[in-house]
Amino acid sequence: MTSTPFDWNRFHSYRVFDEFLDRFVLQRKSYVTKHSDALDLATAFEDIRGRFCGDSYDDSDAKYEEKIAHQFSDTPEETKIVFANVEYLWAMPVANLRPRTKRAYGERWFSGSDLLVEGDRYFFGYPNIIADPGPWYLRNKYWELVALLRVLHLVVSESGRGDVTMLKRKIAGICHRAIYEGVPSGEVFAAPIFCGVHCALLHLADPERYESIISASHRRQIISVFRHVVRKPSSDDEVLLKQIREVLYDAHGIGEEADRKYRWFFYSKDVQPLWIDKKTPKQQQVSSAVFDVRNEEEAVDLEGDVEAVSGFRIRRSAKLVKAAKKRDGHTCRACGFHFEDQIVHVHHLDPLSEYERPQETKLDDLITLCPNCHYLAHYWLREDSRYKRLKPLLAVLKEVRSEK
Repeated sequence: MTSTPFDWNRFHSYRVFDEFLDRFVLQRKSYVTKHSDALDLATAFEDIRGRFCGDSYDDSDAKYEEKIAHQFSDTPEETKIVFANVEYLWAMPVANLRPRTKRAYGERWFSGSDLLVEGDRYFFGYPNIIADPGPWYLRNKYWELVALLRVLHLVVSESGRGDVTMLKRKIAGICHRAIYEGVPSGEVFAAPIFCGVHCALLHLADPERYESIISASHRRQIISVFRHVVRKPSSDDEVLLKQIREVLYDAHGIGEEADRKYRWFFYSKDVQPLWIDKKTPKQQQVSSAVFDVRNEEEAVDLEGDVEAVSGFRIRRSAKLVKAAKKRDGHTCRACGFHFEDQIVHVHHLDPLSEYERPQETKLDDLITLCPNCHYLAHYWLREDSRYKRLKPLLAVLKEVRSEK
């Protein structure tokens, strides 16, 4: 991890978010248009609620733009200004909307005028975005906007405006509760389903604390595959993601450009394949086992220690590895596979990844397994810790192999 503070404001999303909160929430003025008059946000939110939510909710198969045109026909200009700002904040930080598309949302309300702000300072793509949230963020646009309206309505209606830093703390708290506790159904602008905008706002509010992962399924997959690398995993998934990142960071993403690795570590070329599309518990267990075996086989002298190799890796004893292979005749203890004293792994009954500190390993702590049995050993270890013992481990491996 970098020891110097990361300058997030070098990327437009973070600068814009701060500017937006200052102008729209604190000053009550439009950020995305050139209107200079103060806005009556409370009245505008109430008007939007009446047109966009509750009994006005349009669940027809009509296109979103058609619904909006109908719901906001003959609306006061102030309501259009406020809705344009809300829609802008939803679209602004994501990669799967082109800058031209983001601007087109504002042009819907102010077509043919020069009232809309211009330039890539406001409408931008990579690398100034925070993430590509995937298709759900776009398909779920209605509820995403409802969720965003709720967040803005809450911070606007609270007494005492404070400053941008205070606003970001409030927004982070609101979004964290929405993700992990849900939104009370009776609240104004209550979305009944998961909304990625909460994750986006959480990251924008505190990028050092919260990862730029908008997809709920991505969060679940990462945690399921890598939870075991953390000694004392937090019950808060946001904290756990940071714990996982801290353990893996130095040894992975080495080939990435420094800024990209820091901003999108879990999407690094050597990290993402380990968890992406691992949607079922079994797939996640297998990937977790593969990760462990890879670390164990790439490790090198004092067990459990680390050494600099353009990153860090767990060290292991080459002498012990050689001795274990010689003792077992370069043969898999589970299935009996042998090939010219080659292609055999040395498995730690007590996994290196679980070492609390560097320690000496005994020869009796090691057994030789073929690559297939080695992966299976780590898979079964995910099922039950009793497979740290030699007899139960060999028994289950022989049983599995005999079924093939």
